[in-house]
Amino acid sequence: MNKFPISPIFIPGNKLEWIAKTFEKGADSIILDLEDSVPESEKLEARENLSNHLNDNHYENLIVRVNPVNEKTGQEDIESLAKYHKSISAFMLPKIETSSLIANLPSINVIALLETPISIKNISDIAAEEKVVGLALGGADLSASLGSTMDWDALLYSRSKIVQEAAINNLFTIDSPFMEISELLALEEESTRSKNLGFNGKAAIHPSQIEIIKNSFLPSQDELDEAKEIIKAFNESSSAVIAFKGRMIDLPIVLSMEKRLRLVGIDPKNID
Repeated sequence: MNKFPISPIFIPGNKLEWIAKTFEKGADSIILDLEDSVPESEKLEARENLSNHLNDNHYENLIVRVNPVNEKTGQEDIESLAKYHKSISAFMLPKIETSSLIANLPSINVIALLETPISIKNISDIAAEEKVVGLALGGADLSASLGSTMDWDALLYSRSKIVQEAAINNLFTIDSPFMEISELLALEEESTRSKNLGFNGKAAIHPSQIEIIKNSFLPSQDELDEAKEIIKAFNESSSAVIAFKGRMIDLPIVLSMEKRLRLVGIDPKNID
């Protein structure tokens, strides 16, 4: 993908005319949903329409959530759409519970949507699969399986596991959507918590959420300038630890600064 998807927004897979309009509204990534938002009777038509649409249209940062790949419909989704890898940045696999299901797929980029207790239990194996480029939390389904609420504390363990395994395997992370569309202040608070925990972004379900999520996750210009200065100073030194404006800087901090730059699509290996 071109950069981490910070505020990817879900849109129904049978509303292809919404793709361009949603990008115009400021979405940095779209998750086109062929699973929950498409009625069973329309799934085949939605897939065929998407395939025809991608013959004539090219996108960047388009994610497609297919149907579960342990079912025939999901397998056929992948078989039909894998050839459009230039327009589909990644395939989001719902309810993925074992790495073997991913290993048997064609050579595609995969975002594993973790939304069952078994998914969380097997997260180490799933995250280590070479096709996986990102991990996403499916809070609604997970909380239903757990019998919990979707509150922050109730899903904190799962969020922490996702961030930890993503860090180990150099993957990006997408936090679960915030379902209360009208509660924008609460969305901002949860987005800030997600960022502080280590998530790279948070999924949106309504255009009104996009800017709030972006502003919560994206570094400010001062933070970007600081990251560039720290990386330059560290690279110019032969020491493993340097002093920078009264701070001690070592490799873990430099790696954190590099991650900050990647959030906005800046290559930390090629900065001014």
